[in-house]
Amino acid sequence: MSMSEASIFWLNTLHDCKLDQSLSLPFDRYRLANEHRTGRTTSISFDFGQDLSHHFVTHASSNNISLEHLTFTIYFIFLFKLTNGQTDLCIAVNTNNNRYRDELKSIIGLFENVIPLRCQLDPHWCFHHLLEHVQKITTNSMKYSYFPLQRILNQHPHISKHAFLDTSLEFISYKTTNNNNAMVIGDSGLVPA
Repeated sequence: MSMSEASIFWLNTLHDCKLDQSLSLPFDRYRLANEHRTGRTTSISFDFGQDLSHHFVTHASSNNISLEHLTFTIYFIFLFKLTNGQTDLCIAVNTNNNRYRDELKSIIGLFENVIPLRCQLDPHWCFHHLLEHVQKITTNSMKYSYFPLQRILNQHPHISKHAFLDTSLEFISYKTTNNNNAMVIGDSGLVPA
């Protein structure tokens, strides 16, 4: 895997992308453009529940697609609707696939990186066409996810605020098992290792 190849990929992928413009999402208060940022974030996680999860798995397996690609596709549709039809969407995605050289694969520790995931969609596409597009852009972006975010940002020196970092999605899939030793408190569960 070549760093120069990755550099060219990211430069081409983000060409003409307005990385400094936030998505026009609905908000609960007016935010000034020069407002001091504290670095605090709001994270929302949710569980689809057993029925919806079953439908997700059934749709993914019957169409030979990954749950991650299906989730990203639905998220881009959601953002498209929330932004009243914005067709050039760029979000931040956390990755841990950064061991691009064989000698790094045996090192213990986190090698996380944030990368932009840009989806340029056509509102007239059917769901299946958008899904194929998201599969392609996600696969290509993950292929070059080892390229450091700072180097991606350095390719765009004219941008002072990288607004795409304000909106992100992290796909986490897990299985639950019926465990008699599990302790449930409210909506939270503790399972002994």
